[in-house]
Amino acid sequence: MNRLNKPVFTKGTIREMEDMSFFIYAKIFDDLLIVAQKQTNCFVLKTSDGLIVIDAIWPVKEAFEAIIDSIEDVGWNPAAIKKLVLTHGHVDHTGCGKWFVERYHADTYLSKIDDIFWNEYPTKPDRPETWKDYKINVYIQDGDTITLGDKTIYVYGTPGHTPGGLSYMFPVKEKGETHMAALWGGTTPPWTKNEVKQYLKSLDYFISEAICRKVDVALSNHTAIDNGLERIMYSKKRLDYMPNIYIIGQDGFQNYCQVFRTLSYEMLEKL
Repeated sequence: MNRLNKPVFTKGTIREMEDMSFFIYAKIFDDLLIVAQKQTNCFVLKTSDGLIVIDAIWPVKEAFEAIIDSIEDVGWNPAAIKKLVLTHGHVDHTGCGKWFVERYHADTYLSKIDDIFWNEYPTKPDRPETWKDYKINVYIQDGDTITLGDKTIYVYGTPGHTPGGLSYMFPVKEKGETHMAALWGGTTPPWTKNEVKQYLKSLDYFISEAICRKVDVALSNHTAIDNGLERIMYSKKRLDYMPNIYIIGQDGFQNYCQVFRTLSYEMLEKL
């Protein structure tokens, strides 16, 4: 069987990032929930002292309500949301964060560089509803950690996709067994040669750190990259004796990361 070695992105892919007619969710680990619309994911990490939301989809109330409904449906309490952690300053990730701040007083985390980027270079400059609409409480950078209860998120500076993009690694549990998950924050390579070169440098750094931390779980914040919707659908209906397909092993994670290299080289050929 012939398989693609990279995802296909079209104008329709971009349009679907704003389509709020469809949401799906699944508890993919004992302590990790994924919520997605057609193209963009967010994650909710359960700790012994509350919940951490990672990324916030699009800045519309429907996305916020879908995340909250999903949290309730898996038996968790949305009132336990303590932190909103962002990968980068694009509107499909900063998303509906203002409602997390207004309703739950969540502390917000992002790099200072991308907070400025988000404010000064809005993704949709002609649409005020997408402009920066909440404050970042804590500026984070490479080497920092974010801790809540029994969970620690390790922060990696991975500029390229945006000037101050961040990626994360953190432990998750499957039937009580601990695994290390990694989320590459800036999915696609940028649009200039120098930025793509920085993106590749960040990727090399992230992969090397993933090897050190023995990462065996691949997470993505866009569904097109990793058969995302199919993996969520499988996980939602997964029988107890079936494998967790987010656990792909350390070698599997290294192979997964090569898609970002493939996309980068393809971009360099076009520039």
